[in-house]
Amino acid sequence: KTIMKVQDLSFIDGEGVPRLKKINLDIKAGEILGIAGVSGNGQSELLSVLGGIDPPSAGSVLYKDEDITNSSSFNARDLRKIGMGHVPEDRHRSGLILSFSAQENTILGYHDSDTYNKGPTLDQDSVLEACETYIEKFDVRPPDPNLKVSGFSGGNQQKLVLAREMENDPDILLVGQPTRGVDIGAIEFIHKQLIKMRDAGKAILVVSVEIDEVMSLSDRIAVMFDGEIVGELDAKDATETRLGLMMAGVKEDKAASS
Repeated sequence: KTIMKVQDLSFIDGEGVPRLKKINLDIKAGEILGIAGVSGNGQSELLSVLGGIDPPSAGSVLYKDEDITNSSSFNARDLRKIGMGHVPEDRHRSGLILSFSAQENTILGYHDSDTYNKGPTLDQDSVLEACETYIEKFDVRPPDPNLKVSGFSGGNQQKLVLAREMENDPDILLVGQPTRGVDIGAIEFIHKQLIKMRDAGKAILVVSVEIDEVMSLSDRIAVMFDGEIVGELDAKDATETRLGLMMAGVKEDKAASS
């Protein structure tokens, strides 16, 4: 089942530069769709638009067959409420507040849910309990809910972000650069968690500049160049050469014959 359908999606930035040019994608349940490409070819803008951070300039986004492009719910806050999780590319800039503790970061984006609210104040016991659960499930070290996030390694910071988004049980998860700046042990753990989530029937969009990561995680791969999708193929048919040509702007039919 298609959870999110993107039709002719375009985005022009504040300086009038077209960053996305008529993007068409289907993101399906029980599948990881990988987006490959050299950094700076529209992948960041795609995540930003689909995550409700920037409004699209043209085209449409359908979520569970409903066109949400111009609805009031098409924003980062309300998309979480209807079942979207988002792991941003830059965890320091958009995923965490480094001066906050681990447990405070546990509720970012979900702080107004019934889980954490107790009348006019936060239910601190629920916040702590959630953080302790995330730390245990995602093997975050050191296991200290009160430690400032700046005190964790990059890999453990990324685990905290992933835990927060995945443990809220979204139907679709957007993930930007899932293992950027993390050690090899954390890479393996993060990959396993994403595959486990896919196997549970969730729809996942992964953007990564690491071609090996895209090939190992994805069921389907779409390649972006200069704001366009230049081709899409099943992961079983992907080779580094074929993907590399597409990442350089060669259309899929020509890349396949090379």
